[in-house]
Amino acid sequence: GSGKVMHERAGKRHLLERKSSRVTRRLSTESAAKPTVAVTAKRMLGLK
Repeated sequence: GSGKVMHERAGKRHLLERKSSRVTRRLSTESAAKPTVAVTAKRMLGLK
């Protein structure tokens, strides 16, 4: 992998029937965490 800290997108836990298929599909993808969040996550995981 690239070594980036990834996270799931918010908003795909409930009320999925009213959301369009396009939105649901977009929410399924992971994205890279923001740099500040990545630093915090790495610290919690014991990395760096």
